[in-house]
Amino acid sequence: MKLFRSQRNLYISGFSLFFWLVLRRLVTLITQLAKELSNKGVLKSQAENTNEAARKFMQENEKLKRVLKRYGKEEEHILEAENKKLLEDQEKLKTELKKTSDALSKAQNDVMTLKMQSERLSKEYDRLLKEHSKLQDRSGKDKKGL
Repeated sequence: MKLFRSQRNLYISGFSLFFWLVLRRLVTLITQLAKELSNKGVLKSQAENTNEAARKFMQENEKLKRVLKRYGKEEEHILEAENKKLLEDQEKLKTELKKTSDALSKAQNDVMTLKMQSERLSKEYDRLLKEHSKLQDRSGKDKKGL
């Protein structure tokens, strides 16, 4: 009788330890997923803001081109300098937009990876739980046979 109780307690404590480890990993993955989702939102808004700024600069550049056509050659040099500056700003914004777009796609890939890991972990947990219950059933049958 003592042997049965001690084996039962051993199975229970082993399963409790295993269950605790699985839950701890699951909580860690869920936390990482939440962080990645928040980062995704921040990066998306940053990319939208960069797009809007680039559009504004392009519109301003177009206005300056129209103004340049109206004015004579005297002011052309000043406007060319401003136009060059705006073109440089536009290039900087384009590179920044590319960087943020890359970061956004990376964050989306990370989120997808974490989701897949979480699903795999759930499947593995279900498989181990079934295996554990089978072992419990076998050990119960073995004890009844003794």
